[in-house]
Amino acid sequence: MKSLARLFRYGPGPSSSHTIAPAIAARSFRSLAEAVGVDHFRVTLYGCLALTGQGHKTDLAVTEACAPYPVEVIFDVATRVVHPLSLCFEGFKGSEMVLARHYASLGGGEVTSTDDESVCEKDIYPYRNLEEIKSFMAANKIVSMKEFCLRYEDESIDSYLLDSLKRMFAAIERGLQSDEYLPANDNPRLRWKRCAKGIAQTAEKITDIDARREMLMSAYAYAAAENSASGAEVVTAPTCGSSGVLPAILYFEYHNLGRKIEDVRDALYTAGVFGNLVKQNASIAGAIGGCQAEIGTASSMAAAALCELEGLSLYQTEYAAECAMEHFLGLSCDPVDGYVIIPCIERNGMGALRAYDAYLYAKYIAPLRKNQVSFDDVVEAMKLTGDSLTSAYKETAEGGLAEILKTKK
Repeated sequence: MKSLARLFRYGPGPSSSHTIAPAIAARSFRSLAEAVGVDHFRVTLYGCLALTGQGHKTDLAVTEACAPYPVEVIFDVATRVVHPLSLCFEGFKGSEMVLARHYASLGGGEVTSTDDESVCEKDIYPYRNLEEIKSFMAANKIVSMKEFCLRYEDESIDSYLLDSLKRMFAAIERGLQSDEYLPANDNPRLRWKRCAKGIAQTAEKITDIDARREMLMSAYAYAAAENSASGAEVVTAPTCGSSGVLPAILYFEYHNLGRKIEDVRDALYTAGVFGNLVKQNASIAGAIGGCQAEIGTASSMAAAALCELEGLSLYQTEYAAECAMEHFLGLSCDPVDGYVIIPCIERNGMGALRAYDAYLYAKYIAPLRKNQVSFDDVVEAMKLTGDSLTSAYKETAEGGLAEILKTKK
């Protein structure tokens, strides 16, 4: 597994696989191109990047990252590629192409390349699954995920995670202050008027404690997701498209329950380990695994973080993370018009609520029976399910709600 700093990135929404990762690739290619003296670039987007790249502003992300060089962006929806988030950069001197590199976006802002290895990130954890981690922790009498992570992370990780947490909270607070329309495309259906502020105001008037909690969590999740959809900065948790789930749970604990920010920060270690395991053994990209890979993983991470904050056992934490993921298996990624507004924003709210439910199951049901499904099992099942989904249900905007609503413009 890679560093938690590579899981919790920050950058512009609405999609880490469509904005943050292509921008990283563009900056790397620009550095290579400067050494050979090119004068303009051509960038070709394939697969999901071509099909939904305009809605996700991929062309803007690569153009800005390549500045000041002129850039031609091509959306190639015809060429079949092995990886659904592929892109090719070419550098020209006049009409002569003198440099070319190929990249793939892996989800959550990570990039890989076979001909530009400088973008490839290294593993720092020598474990493949949770069972291996649990065995190591037991053998070495390690009692917390933070203690485990600090065996492998750089000494700066504590301050990095605190900064990430503050950025998550800032995204929520920005989202709660606005009730303007989100910038989208020309489709009037996507004239989404922000509603996080209104949900929060409604929640404050609710006298039923349980309903008030759920609506506040929903407001916080909406706030971060609407912030991401507007193209503003969010923290990948584990992606931009699912960046409201974990922050909503943690913000409620901090803002409404008065948790110390250092304790909330430490919960990111636990959330990060579970998110990293999904990323390593399945995928966190909607274009690869469907929305189960994004909202499912985010809900799993949030449930685990909440168990950590509540002092539950590692068994209960695993139960919560598994339970949260299990009940999102098969969730398709079908952004209407290729933009992460419908149904993505609402799914962030639902993901936060399901994370809380999974925590409750772990707290009260897990002690009564041994769970027959491990976290590693459900991650394997998620990969099998994602591999079985047709491309129409993996962020192409060609299936599900996206297909149904095409005819209702």
